[in-house]
Amino acid sequence: MSLKRDLRRFNRRAGRFALDAVDLVLGRRQPLVPPRWLSHNSATFEAADEIVELVDRYVGLKPNAAVLDLGCGIGRVAYGLTKVLGPDAQYVGIDIVERAINWMQREYAPRHPNYKFHHLDVHSSAYNPKGRKQTEQVDFGFLGEQKFDVVILVSLFTHLHPDHVRHYLKLIHDVLKPDGRLFASVFINDDFAKAQYQKQKETGVKLTSRNFRFKGDGFYAAKDGNPEFIAAYDPEQIKDMWADSKMELEPFRYGTWCGRSGGHNFYQDVTISRAI
Repeated sequence: MSLKRDLRRFNRRAGRFALDAVDLVLGRRQPLVPPRWLSHNSATFEAADEIVELVDRYVGLKPNAAVLDLGCGIGRVAYGLTKVLGPDAQYVGIDIVERAINWMQREYAPRHPNYKFHHLDVHSSAYNPKGRKQTEQVDFGFLGEQKFDVVILVSLFTHLHPDHVRHYLKLIHDVLKPDGRLFASVFINDDFAKAQYQKQKETGVKLTSRNFRFKGDGFYAAKDGNPEFIAAYDPEQIKDMWADSKMELEPFRYGTWCGRSGGHNFYQDVTISRAI
């Protein structure tokens, strides 16, 4: 099984290197868009503007805003924000994948010196299995006294154990300005989502893009009971975690992942909250 997984990973990387070579020859890769081989989670930049527009719609983005992007990955949100934030804005991106952070530090510095990136060497069985720190040891001391108007988490809480969600929420609480907002995407495994999954099992018709088969202690996982690969929470679990961290939730904003209509086009659900 491990050999098959390694071969799949090798084939994916080889394909990315080949496409990167074509982009290089044709000169079609845009500045600040990293080569495909750098991606650790198959993220693309096609949704960059869509995500930033969603953040602006739900919390507002002023040209001079101070923004913290926790779990910034390969810079998808950072790239989208360059079209919205002005030179007086402050952007801080944090991620656990060092090669991505190193690339962004180098590429953004000459074009956007107000964009800063920090590496956290935190263990994640999905994305940083050799990480030296445990999540409970993470702090934001390197930010000093800096406070933020907007904190953005896209596809981070979808890969965390609930205890780790609580830890990050408490850190975020302390770096938000009094009128600041947290934009965090999640998978909300409510009655509708559960019914869709059950119907899919019974009919064989694909209704959801994620199937949370395993019920753990305070979370749902797709398989093997490991929330670090993919995790969902039901509404009460989310409310409890946010309340424990003294974060006040607004009504949930729903995405399309489980076939729900009437929400935003981004596939993940979104929570908006403020520190209290």
